[in-house]
Amino acid sequence: MDLQTLMGFVPIPNILESKKVLFIGPHPDDIEIGCGGLVSELVDLGIRVRFLIVTDGGAGSLELDNIEKLVQTRKEESQKAGEFLGVESVEVLDFPDGGRYDVDDMAVEIAKRIIDFHPDTVLCPDPLLETETHPDHFNAANATQKALLISKFPVAALRHGLELDKNTKMARGMNLVYYFTSRPNTIVPISQENFEKKFEAILLHKSQMSPSFFESMKMYLYFKATTLGQEVGSKYAEGYFAMAPVHQHCFLEKI
Repeated sequence: MDLQTLMGFVPIPNILESKKVLFIGPHPDDIEIGCGGLVSELVDLGIRVRFLIVTDGGAGSLELDNIEKLVQTRKEESQKAGEFLGVESVEVLDFPDGGRYDVDDMAVEIAKRIIDFHPDTVLCPDPLLETETHPDHFNAANATQKALLISKFPVAALRHGLELDKNTKMARGMNLVYYFTSRPNTIVPISQENFEKKFEAILLHKSQMSPSFFESMKMYLYFKATTLGQEVGSKYAEGYFAMAPVHQHCFLEKI
């Protein structure tokens, strides 16, 4: 059996065929930057979408004063961006952006939301992006990976301090998809309308978006979207590394 035949039996999941999708963001604005077009496409299809942002965004400033005010501002901006994109809910956890925290604690909090929502697809940053240096991005990815295990198996959940009862339904069969990836194995065509909505959503994070930063980022995202779009015959597209459950443990083939 060759790889092509094998992948016919265990295909890469189609994100657009999901029913419920949970996006994990290291900071306010990361989901919009990495996945804004996809979010809009999913919402248009009637798929339930939730955002979970795992740090408070409080370090995204050169100022030392009014950290609490910045945290509140960034939460409000995240809510506005999520509402604009049409997602079901936006939750921002209080792990300190750029600070010290326990990744296992973060994994437990993510697992609680997974057990509550039962998504069939979970997205987080690619932990193996060669150029990534931000610890919060690594931590969000690693915590998400751990959360998938915790949320699937009751003994793992109990060992991480979650309270379960006989009515608790564990999550099963989740696709794991990485954004901010340099190794996409699935390319999602994005309509022009939804690609433009991506930038409108990014601009709602006003506390982060200086005009010069936004213009340089916009130029790069246009470059990536048009380059990927050429591969699938679309004007714009976004790239992701997607794994079905069977690919997530001891699967030795490069997909």
